[in-house]
Formats: sequence, structure tokens, C-alpha cells
Amino acid sequence: MKPNFFLLFFVATLINLNLSAQRKVKSDMVLLDNITVDRVDKNIELTKLTNKAWLIQSSYACNGILDCNHLLIIDRNDIVLVNTPASDSLTAVLLECIKKKFNRKVTKLIVSHFHDDSSGGLAETGKRGIKSYALDKTRDLLKNKNKKTDVVFTDSLSIPLQSLTLKLVYLGAGHSVDNIVIWLPDEKILFGGCLLKSLASADKGNIQDADLQAWPQTIQKIKDRFGSAKLVIPGHGAIGDSTIFDHTMEIVTN
Repeated sequence: MKPNFFLLFFVATLINLNLSAQRKVKSDMVLLDNITVDRVDKNIELTKLTNKAWLIQSSYACNGILDCNHLLIIDRNDIVLVNTPASDSLTAVLLECIKKKFNRKVTKLIVSHFHDDSSGGLAETGKRGIKSYALDKTRDLLKNKNKKTDVVFTDSLSIPLQSLTLKLVYLGAGHSVDNIVIWLPDEKILFGGCLLKSLASADKGNIQDADLQAWPQTIQKIKDRFGSAKLVIPGHGAIGDSTIFDHTMEIVTN
């Protein structure tokens, strides 16, 4: 029986494409081992970072383009979501996907700043009884959108879970006047949100509410305080490591 050269070529091409995709993901994900990626919806994808942390990517416009980053922290009793998708409807889809995948419900929500890619689903999470946390500046800005949060803090807040503690820290204005970062000291993961730019970013992005003078100073404070971070998650684009700090500094100072 003669070999089907077309079939062999087709299979080889698929294997090569798959390996290329794996290499790209590993490069973007800072060479993480045993990556688990789950496209749970057209507009939502979950990527396992550690045993207790998952990257969530959602589509701002619900067009299948995954352009917003979120973080999911899983402990024995709590599941904490950092930032909602941009709408209540997509937030509802995400919450149902999380419930189905982990057989548990989200218990807490952290809002990193007042823009929709962080707070767009607050009405949905509130309806489900999910306790929300935000900076006092964020609380005040959300009032103009008829949105509210449950727990409000000034400057910093520690949220103890069952086996790890989350640190919510405000170091100054930047992308917005209220942007905070979320630090997982045990995991060495920093969620920087829209304060930080991915390594592929070439510009500041949306600066409608930015404080361009304070932004570099805030980035320097982040770099000084969280230089030990192994994984750094910007608001959009691929995650990276602490080199994101210098890259963001270069962008916001030019």
C-alpha cells in the first residue's frame, strides 16, 4: 500500500502549527510548565498559572477577541475574581463558566479601577451576593455610574483567605486616578491592571482619565516594591515578568 503523502504532509503541518502555538503560549506566559488553557466561551478563556491562580481573558466588545485580563484566585473556601468583564451579560456568562468548571461560586470581587473593563459587571456580581472590594477613590467615581461596592479602603488592604493573603495596594495615579495593584506574595503574582503595559504594547492606550505626570512615579514605586514578582499581569495583552515595569516606564515617559 502506497503512503498517502498528502495526508502525511497535512498531519505534519498540524503538528508543527500546534508546537508553534505551544511555544508562543509558553513565551507569552513566561515559560510556564504544564499550561492548561480552557476556552470556556467564545468571549472567555481561562489559563492556569499556578494551583491557586488562573488568568482570565475576556472580550471587551464580545466579538471573540480576547483583549481584557482578569485574575481568578482559588482557595479552600473562597474564589476571588479580580475585575469583571465589561458588561453585566458577559460577567454572568463568566460566573456560570467558573461555577461549572470548579463546581463552586465566586465569593469575592476586587475592582482595580472604575473603568468598565474592571467594573462593568458590578450589578451582576452584586445581584449574586458577591462581596466587592474597591479603593475609596474608585467608590466615589463609580457613584457617577450608579454603581457601588461593599468594602472600601484607603491606600491598602489585606484580604486573608484560607491559605494565602491578597494585598490590595494603591501607590498613586497613572492610567486612572484610582488604579490599584493586587499582590499575591505567596505566588509572586502581581496583577497590575491597566497601570501596566504588556511587552507588546507600543503606546499608552486610553489616556482619557490618565495622570501622565504621576504615572512614571507610580510605576517606580511598583518596581521598588514588587521587584520580586515572577508573573506580572497587565490589563491587556500577554502577561510577563518584572521586565514589564521598565517597559511601561519607557512608554509613559515618552
